Amino acid sequence: MNRRHLLALLLLLFVVGTVSASSGDGIPGDADGDKVLTGAEYASAALTYLDSAYMGGSGGLTRTDIRDAAWVYTHWDGKPLEVTDSSGQTVTLYRPLRRVVTFSGESLETLRSLGFDMENVVAVDKYSHEKSTFFPECRDKANVGSIWSPDMEQVLSVRPDAVFLYATISIAACDDIQRKLEASSPGIRVFRFDCFKPATYPGEIRTIASMINESGRGEEFASFYESTMGRIRDGTAGIPDSEKVRVYFEYWFDYTTVSAKAGYNEKTELAGGMNPFATGTGEYPVVDPEAIIVTDPEIVVKLAGQGLAVGGYSGHDIAALEAIRSALTERPGWSRVSAVEDGRVYVIHSDILGGAQHFIGTAYLAKWFYPDRFADLDPHAVHQRYLNEFQGIDFDLASEGTFVYP
Repeated sequence: MNRRHLLALLLLLFVVGTVSASSGDGIPGDADGDKVLTGAEYASAALTYLDSAYMGGSGGLTRTDIRDAAWVYTHWDGKPLEVTDSSGQTVTLYRPLRRVVTFSGESLETLRSLGFDMENVVAVDKYSHEKSTFFPECRDKANVGSIWSPDMEQVLSVRPDAVFLYATISIAACDDIQRKLEASSPGIRVFRFDCFKPATYPGEIRTIASMINESGRGEEFASFYESTMGRIRDGTAGIPDSEKVRVYFEYWFDYTTVSAKAGYNEKTELAGGMNPFATGTGEYPVVDPEAIIVTDPEIVVKLAGQGLAVGGYSGHDIAALEAIRSALTERPGWSRVSAVEDGRVYVIHSDILGGAQHFIGTAYLAKWFYPDRFADLDPHAVHQRYLNEFQGIDFDLASEGTFVYP
């Protein structure tokens, strides 16, 4: 057997890994430390391991080390992988990710969209842990709390090689978690991604896909996402500000709207809506009830989904969203608001307008704002395809969940 055949055999033996040690610094098997694993170095390390494990020899790397070396040699051409995340930091990977903790449900959802083996996710944030219908595979995983109240002892106990945090929200809380992690276990790689912003999500999809050797899947998913958002942008392009529909978007709480600083306003504007209260202070300003009547919105959109009790993936309960809509239309003075007179009052669940699924909710907004322009856009079909093809969960929107009303 020549060297080439031997190397192929050794790769076949070790390329499929299970659980890895901490990612650490340096590629396992890189004997000269030049950060390039050659075929000769890999073969030597693998043979030394086999001699130690089965022939009574001593020394050498562990089976996990050899498997990780096989991965690096096969998928990364024997070199470390440098990843620049959404916070601008560059993180170097010397091994594949096999023990992942996510403090961000959006990153967790994106990893699943990209075909990452969920067995390699060892702990999740408390909110993802509670979403047993949408994340059934996370029911028995460790719960590490939230970015505002992290269980650092639990994080370290599961020995992660990578932790995912947000990049541009709750920065101080995420910075604090990152500092503690890197001080406690220098081998942990911390990645900062948002996975909920239209402007940055396609790039994040492709970056995360490259990290887990799923670039093809990443391109497929990014193209699906971009086709939906591109259709919305094209459909609203060129509408003069004076002709855009006036939209009153109400947050979870009564008479609380969204300003230009809020992500929900960004999606409203992407769908071609004009928010009269965009200049309000803070992300979610409280408005005078009379001011809403005075602005006479043509569309009213109410956000549902505070907590897990009403709608979304938690249950098929149209009556709950219907009751929310009825309460809006029956407010004092609202009978003379154009949106109420024309029957253009809508309720939408945060499950599909916030987070990684924002493109689905934005499609609904565009359809409601400009039904003629988006006659061929089917948000329901986009949603179902997303669940079937990218989330891989058995969830039939015809009989499960409640996301929009009417």
